[in-house]
Amino acid sequence: MTKNSVASERKSAYLAILFQAGVAAIISAVVWMLYDPLAAKSALKGGLVAVIPNFVFAYLAFRYIASEHAERVKALMLGGHTLKIILTVVLCALVLSQSSLAPGFFIAGFVITLLTQWTAPFFFKH
Repeated sequence: MTKNSVASERKSAYLAILFQAGVAAIISAVVWMLYDPLAAKSALKGGLVAVIPNFVFAYLAFRYIASEHAERVKALMLGGHTLKIILTVVLCALVLSQSSLAPGFFIAGFVITLLTQWTAPFFFKH
């Protein structure tokens, strides 16, 4: 991979994460209009719990050029994935421990936002 292709891949990853954040915001706005502010905050928190670990992973995964630092990239990919899972669990635990939360909307916001990473490649082709 060249530096330009790494920059392109990094840009695509960040655009996909921005897309996820936008989806989380839209879900929260729709829930706010249809239900109440507590439900909207819960849905937004769910979306952010999906977005933040993905951002951390993308940051770690695209720091180096794979052809120049293959072992470092491999270690960062594995470590980044592990950190992503741990961060997701910790953020879920923190949010779910709050007394002012609508758990159903939190889970819905999390799942819908997480599912958008499967559709993002259709919107952000190289």
